[in-house]
Amino acid sequence: MTFWDLLFLSVSGMVGSGWLFAALAGAAYAGPASLISWFLACVFFIFIGLSYAELGSIFPFSGSLVRIDHYVHGSISNYLLGWAYLIGSATTISMEAEAIIMYTNKYLPLFSTESGYLTPLGVLVAAALIGIFTVIQVIGVNIFGKVNTAITIWKFIIPMITILLLVTLYLHPGNFTVYGGFTPLGWAAVFAALIPSGIIWAYEGFRQALEYAGEAKNPSRDVPLALVLSIVLVAVLYMALETAFIGGINWGKIYLPNSKGQYVIPIKPGDWSDLINSNWAGSPFYSELYASGIALLVSWAVILLIDAWISPVGTMGVYVGTTARSLYGLSRQGYYPGIFSNLHRRFQTPWFSFVITYLIAVLFLLPFPTWYQIVSISTTATVVNYLAGGPALVILRRTAPEINRPYKAPMPLLVGLMSFITSSMLIYWTGWPYLGYIFIITAFGLPLLVLGYREGIGMSRGEAISFSVVFWAALILTIYYSFIAIVLPFYVYWAIFTLSLAVGFAYLYYRSRSEYVGREIRASTWFIGYMTVFGALSYVGSLGMNYIQYPWDYLIALVVSIIFFIVAVRQGFETKETKQVKEGKLLLE
Repeated sequence: MTFWDLLFLSVSGMVGSGWLFAALAGAAYAGPASLISWFLACVFFIFIGLSYAELGSIFPFSGSLVRIDHYVHGSISNYLLGWAYLIGSATTISMEAEAIIMYTNKYLPLFSTESGYLTPLGVLVAAALIGIFTVIQVIGVNIFGKVNTAITIWKFIIPMITILLLVTLYLHPGNFTVYGGFTPLGWAAVFAALIPSGIIWAYEGFRQALEYAGEAKNPSRDVPLALVLSIVLVAVLYMALETAFIGGINWGKIYLPNSKGQYVIPIKPGDWSDLINSNWAGSPFYSELYASGIALLVSWAVILLIDAWISPVGTMGVYVGTTARSLYGLSRQGYYPGIFSNLHRRFQTPWFSFVITYLIAVLFLLPFPTWYQIVSISTTATVVNYLAGGPALVILRRTAPEINRPYKAPMPLLVGLMSFITSSMLIYWTGWPYLGYIFIITAFGLPLLVLGYREGIGMSRGEAISFSVVFWAALILTIYYSFIAIVLPFYVYWAIFTLSLAVGFAYLYYRSRSEYVGREIRASTWFIGYMTVFGALSYVGSLGMNYIQYPWDYLIALVVSIIFFIVAVRQGFETKETKQVKEGKLLLE
């Protein structure tokens, strides 16, 4: 792949269904101040991108995002971070398929309801779409790379024309100042909107250039350049889209559902929060263009129905490859059986990982049959993995200063710290209870590591199975009695969750047969502590029970993030793989 292929992969990863839905959701959560949210997200991802740009130039191989932490903290924390990333990547495939089906309701209401929920037939069609792009990816990344470049050009042209039409023909400047002012929901909403609106999710595709580094012609030069440039380009596009959408809102043409689900109740002008419950939520830009009554805009709305297929399809195809390469990367690190990293004899792609990717993506369609339901979980699960970048940048400068770095991040300590802090704050802004869900889902992956890595730890198959059953049982009981039956108070079930992790890791440390594995386990405790502490802080903070009010909870989260960054850096060490890279004995594929 050339530089342009990599750049377009990252841009395509960011310009998918996000532009079709996140503008409305951003306005619903923050009003016109969502423009600041988009800008802040850009700044945050530049810091994250700078750290990964250097790391990507050191380790230019496929699936690198789920392998970076392995070179500084070893197997345990790397696996848990990679497991979270895998969940986020797989759910993105499901979301893009849902986005396509949701927009079809405007001309073929067989596959989804007016509110955007997929019907059983819609789920089958979405599964078929995912299957088509799975086959395309298996056949060959070169084919997909060229097709994706063409798709990305289309994906840029359509939103740009949409912006031009709305701003020049249908702009209502009063929407930015009249209805509660520029910050109608307060400054706290600027930060709180980042996760549930899909703003952060829309930027997460920047990493695609890193994921496909193994197929790049000149990864050392092209990967970091594609990462940073793609973030800047997409930031400009999304801020312009948000401006066009907010400026194009005609409050007199938006309706809310009655008790029968009929959209006949006029929305109150300036009721930003109810936008996400309105008849515009299923197809925001189409609804806005069509409601204008202007012939040119109504005609262009039909083009958007076509783009509602092309934009999500391009991103869905990218993430099919991303998820499969994550499984491939985890297999290459020894966490999963070798079949996950087996390459197809003819096409040289990890075919079995693509099959599993398909099954996971389809499975997520069932409990989350609409885009808005799954966006917070998908976003935060991915951001959890970004915690690894900042510490890894700093640790590798200490443990492996002589490794060739075609790209070196300026002021690595500052960049690493800011990368970790921004990732951590984004995780905190997810809010309760979604953050609790994410941490428990992440912890669920630990027994899978034990089952696959049992020989390294020193466990027999029976002992590994017993450990897994007991650990899963504790987590399942925690979920049932806290989030479903709602019987236990928070301090009880979170104490059970914390104790399960602590006892589980203590047992693994006790059973480890080698000093090296024991060191890996010790080096992973920063992440275990992070999950338990930030889960508790999320519950008591302003995005949970509000026992600690804004902005004090934000300040506490900031300080705690700095502390965990220091701990993560101090726990880093020269792993066996890092030593092999320094000695030229580890082949980077």
